[in-house]
Amino acid sequence: MGGNKKRAKPPKPIASESIESKKKQDVPKKYAFDSPSLDGKDEDKSILKVKLPSGIEKEIISEILRLKESQDAKKLSSRVTAKKLTDFYNSLSNVGFQHNHISDAMSHVIKNGGDLHDALDWLCLNLNDALLPQGFSAEYMVVEEKHKPKPKVENDDGERKEQEKKQKEEALKKEQQLKQERKSDTNVTMKDWILKYAEDYDDDSDEDMVNSENIEDNITDPNERYIEIRAKLWDAKEEAIAAKQAKDQSAKKTIGKKIKQLKDEMCEIEKMEGFDNRLKEEQNQGGGTNNPENAQTVNQINKQVGKEKDGKVDEKDGKVDEKDGKVDEKDGKIDEDEDIGAFALFAAAEETADAVATTESPKTNHSEEKRPTLDVRDFAYTRQQWTGKSPKQFLIDWCRKNLPKSPPPKYEKISCSKGRWKSRVKIDRKADGILSVCPDILTENSMDAQHLASVLAMWNLCPGQSIHQLLPPPYRNVWLEWRDAEMKSKQESKQEKNKPRDDFVAKLVKQLKTVKITEDSMDTEFEEVEQSWEDREQSWEDREQSWEDRDWNDDLPISNEVKKMTKVSHARLCNIYQSRQRSEEFQRLLHTRQSLPVFEYKHAILERIASNPVVVIAGETGCGKSTQVPHYILEHLLLGDSKAGLRSIVCTQPRRISASSLARRVSEEIGENEPGSKDSLCGYQIRLDSKQTSTTRLLYCTTGILLRRLQIDPILEEVSHVIVDEVHERSVQSDFLLIHLKKLLRTRSDFKVLLMSATVDSSKISAYFGHCPVVNIPGRTFPVQVLHLEDAIERTGYNLDEDSPYALRRTTVEGQANVKVTGKAGHVSNVKLAWEKEDSSNIDMSGLSSDMFGKRTRHAVSYLNPDRINMDLILELLKSFETDSEYSSIEGAVLIFLPGLANIQELYEILQSHKLFSNPTKYTVLGLHSVLSSQDQTLAFKTSPSGVRKIVLATNIAETGITIPDVVFVIDAGKVKETRYLEGSQMSVLEETFISKASAKQRQGRAGRVRSGFCFRLYTHEKYNSLKSYTIPEILRVPLEELCLHIMECKLGQPDEFLKQALDPPQGSSIRAAMSLLQEIGACSSDQPSLTALGHHLAALPVHVRIGKMLLFGAILGCLEPVAIVAAAMTDKSPFVVPLEKRGEANAAKRALAIANSDHITIFKVYSGWQEARTRGRKEEHQYCQRNFLSRTSLLNIENVKNDLMKLIKSIGFLDNSTGRTSQTSSAASFTESGVLEISKSQSAWQKNSFKLTTENIQLLKSVLTAGLYPNVAKINFKPSVNPLDKDEKLAMVDTAKGGAVLHPASVNKKIACHGWMVFLEKVKQSRVFLRDSTLISPYHLLLFGGGLSIQHRERIVSVDGWIQFKAFAKTAVIFKQLRELLDVILIKKLQNPQYDIHNEKIIQLLISLIQAER
Repeated sequence: MGGNKKRAKPPKPIASESIESKKKQDVPKKYAFDSPSLDGKDEDKSILKVKLPSGIEKEIISEILRLKESQDAKKLSSRVTAKKLTDFYNSLSNVGFQHNHISDAMSHVIKNGGDLHDALDWLCLNLNDALLPQGFSAEYMVVEEKHKPKPKVENDDGERKEQEKKQKEEALKKEQQLKQERKSDTNVTMKDWILKYAEDYDDDSDEDMVNSENIEDNITDPNERYIEIRAKLWDAKEEAIAAKQAKDQSAKKTIGKKIKQLKDEMCEIEKMEGFDNRLKEEQNQGGGTNNPENAQTVNQINKQVGKEKDGKVDEKDGKVDEKDGKVDEKDGKIDEDEDIGAFALFAAAEETADAVATTESPKTNHSEEKRPTLDVRDFAYTRQQWTGKSPKQFLIDWCRKNLPKSPPPKYEKISCSKGRWKSRVKIDRKADGILSVCPDILTENSMDAQHLASVLAMWNLCPGQSIHQLLPPPYRNVWLEWRDAEMKSKQESKQEKNKPRDDFVAKLVKQLKTVKITEDSMDTEFEEVEQSWEDREQSWEDREQSWEDRDWNDDLPISNEVKKMTKVSHARLCNIYQSRQRSEEFQRLLHTRQSLPVFEYKHAILERIASNPVVVIAGETGCGKSTQVPHYILEHLLLGDSKAGLRSIVCTQPRRISASSLARRVSEEIGENEPGSKDSLCGYQIRLDSKQTSTTRLLYCTTGILLRRLQIDPILEEVSHVIVDEVHERSVQSDFLLIHLKKLLRTRSDFKVLLMSATVDSSKISAYFGHCPVVNIPGRTFPVQVLHLEDAIERTGYNLDEDSPYALRRTTVEGQANVKVTGKAGHVSNVKLAWEKEDSSNIDMSGLSSDMFGKRTRHAVSYLNPDRINMDLILELLKSFETDSEYSSIEGAVLIFLPGLANIQELYEILQSHKLFSNPTKYTVLGLHSVLSSQDQTLAFKTSPSGVRKIVLATNIAETGITIPDVVFVIDAGKVKETRYLEGSQMSVLEETFISKASAKQRQGRAGRVRSGFCFRLYTHEKYNSLKSYTIPEILRVPLEELCLHIMECKLGQPDEFLKQALDPPQGSSIRAAMSLLQEIGACSSDQPSLTALGHHLAALPVHVRIGKMLLFGAILGCLEPVAIVAAAMTDKSPFVVPLEKRGEANAAKRALAIANSDHITIFKVYSGWQEARTRGRKEEHQYCQRNFLSRTSLLNIENVKNDLMKLIKSIGFLDNSTGRTSQTSSAASFTESGVLEISKSQSAWQKNSFKLTTENIQLLKSVLTAGLYPNVAKINFKPSVNPLDKDEKLAMVDTAKGGAVLHPASVNKKIACHGWMVFLEKVKQSRVFLRDSTLISPYHLLLFGGGLSIQHRERIVSVDGWIQFKAFAKTAVIFKQLRELLDVILIKKLQNPQYDIHNEKIIQLLISLIQAER
């Protein structure tokens, strides 16, 4: 690896996988590149560039190297062989790394179990930028640009004259300096001067190379000729000195050519037979000449450099007598190895040029000290042996054909001793310069010498070609000898070149054998560590506490609270209930309870429960089952069995509002003040609210609350009865609960389960629980008249116009033709015409009886579009309630079931623009939807004043759980929007479909609560008969991540095996997709159904796994509070409300609040503004919400959820006092007795301690969002509209890993106009595929918190998960990769030990600084 080694050609580009997927797989190590990557010529300019701040890069590298030293080494692969190590070495060498760097990298990496990727990382981190190959660092590229020669540009006349003037001035200055310089400096000046003359020589000159000064044929003594040429050389140098002093540029150029020619001749003579090498040595040492003139010239030059030396030559003996030169005492002594005299300087300067200009024949290995025996050969051959061209003629013909503009080859005959000959041939190749060759082999005559020289010339002109087949046999043999010698020389050169590599590989193999011996003992240590972690996992459940099951005011787990309940004696509970029975309130409501249909079945129900572990109660709407059955059981436990009083009853509800309202009703019937009051027997527990005491024995709760309680108490030791209400809804949680309860029944013989619903599939549920008994209870005796579409049309007289938007087209194409139309300026265009003929036959396709229904009705039913909600028909029905004598006298509200918010808005606008229904003295139009304001929802439950009819527009939220008491008329559109999950695209689809018969029956029942009612179905009776009986279970159409988490948290086995026990098992592909996501985010192991430390934490969070991960990262990066606010908004309703009549103003207000191109950060800004307004009083708060169209209730809910989430994070050790600002505001609000948040004085500190939305903090928030929401990433494809009038209507287009989409119209980014990347909460398919809740992010966020990284070192490309690409130098990409690995190590430590303080870790501080430094 010498210093004169030529720079290698740029190696082929490489690509290496620099970080493996988070799924732990046993991937074979790589020791060589599989194949070269793309050359990067087709560069995508849209790829964003990534650079590290120079100030922080060195600090990060230093910390990475420090931490890497302390990390455990990987296990050494047993597959390492010498061949693989050699490939390893060659791969790094081909990239451009030096031997010593490669050996250091391999020694460090291989011994620690690494592979080629690890070696590249090690080199990037440990080598300076200047030592890295091209493309590996930014500094290298800067140096390359500095040394890149500037292109030559021809100047104009003015610039040329000015340049010549400057050159003359510089020449005069140099001349003056030469005269004033000391003698010691003259040596350098003489060298530069002679080199200039040598450089002026033109290799492309067409001057005849063979002149009178060339070697003549009759000269036989090379030594004499050498001395003579040397004398001429010194004469020429004297002439050059004179020409320089005279400033004769033409003479200087001519003399320079002459010096070059003389030097070439001396080189040729040195190769002749009989030449005495001592003359050459004397010449190289600056020896003297053979005549006084030359000696005088030598003395003249030596005086300029402060040296004197004489040389005498004995011509007879051919020996040179050398005398040591004497040195001037003033100048000091001269080193013996130093070149002496100007001629030595000249010789050194011309050495490289001579080597290039003259090409010798292929050499064999010689000893320079001992001259080998002369190679003399006879090249004679007969005409019988060869009849083709001679080598000389072949060369001449070849040059004529391939070098047509060059002169014919020129030959020089060189006579050697004893009548032997050599010949030199010179070929002018024009652009490639002059080729001059002379073989070492001697011939018997001059013609054979010329032929041999021609063969050598062809050898150099046509390398690698089989020219020898066209040569006579003697010359063919020489060609083959040269070829063999060349191959041998290459092989020896290759061996010599690879010797350092081979020696290093052999040494490394021996070292690895020694390392391998210690592997077994290390494996034993690892097993002990793993066992200790398993022991730690055994006690996980003892430390884990559910956030929903905790009373945060007492800061005690629910298990302790249950134990406190058992301390209340049965006698006391019985006394409490008996005292309630004697109250006036109890007696007043007892009569109402006894009038309910379920009262007649009280004893039958209790008997069935006593004799069966599972009972199904199918009760019609209004029968009273939800309030009375739990009450009956409570009464039986308290007044009957004395032992049962120690246990409690749990009744689950699908909605929070149902659980709280039913609990209040039962408490009222018992005679209590309210749930959770002193000595209360009935209470409820929902998210954010819990009303229960030590005496509570009947608990209404949501299904999720009971599931979380099962995590802590898998056998529900303190519960005797579980009642699952509204089981027909078949939510994921309810189906999961049914599996749990079925398994629990096998272990507890005293456990009872009741399943209740108005429209339950009794036979299916009964069969699932071993054909348990079913109790059927009829509803209230208020009949509901059902009228279908044909009845509604017949009664209202509705007429379907042919051009109605709700009518099907009834035209048929009769024919078509192409015609030519001549326009202006004779332009002719082809036009395709088609004509249609109306179908006026009025074919009856309704299937209705002509005796019962008129022609108009049958025509409308035949041609109504079933995919559209007919708003015209709804309007006609509402009018009929006013005009029809049968309905006009009936007071009561109208409930209209519509599929979605868009339909509600459409009908609302129609009614508000209608003269009759816009009159507030006669009608009140209200919307009932989860995103509408709570004011409208509250008014919907209030009874309207006399003479005012209430019209409620609702979705299926009004089917169950919510009861509007004064409803008499129901209009059922027959449609619903259901969420479905497509595992192929990982996309939630909101589809509009027909409802089930069970849902239709529930909607019908809403009209008969207070009196006889009417239900108008906007679909035919025939369509009703074709509806499916029940809604598809949610478990078959939603993602299953949270469900799989709970299965593993409760250690219930493999999720797929467990879910096979469901009432309707989900598809295996859905389960696999959920498990894949959990493995991807690191929540569970890939080889067994066990949770990691992260998975245990995520299972405790009542949010989606992505949001849970986001909360943990928020705590780590010190921004938990804003992240908790964003997470709370994701799990609850958006604080933005959209009044139907002010939709445009509401959207404008939201755009005004937008910040950082982020829906999520905008929510935090809105919340912060609300908190600031609260500190200024209730009036300011109200104005802030009204001005910005915000829901105060939603903001309060967000605050409550935020506080609970932060307390949970703190309880598991991720939030402590060191986090400062994130915990100071969490206790600012408190609950009053009414359950409303009270504004305390401590809230005035919000502005002081709140998280400020500075540029740096916004970058932190975006990093956390990326960590939580990845791989929900989209690339923005901004394309400006051609028509500026349409730009306001365009939504931003994006590309995701699963296809294209657009940003949701409600997003602040809906019209974003830039290229870049975004993270989003979810992808929903409606009329188009929309992305909801998006945030614009930067490359740093994806590289640090995204998927696996792959680095293409030479192309300077780093990819995330193979499809997200950025431009980055290899060193930059490796730094990001190492940061990712170190961050994972710290996270694992933190997750395993929540008390571990990571905020003081320098790498975390650097990571935060790096994130905040990006702009």
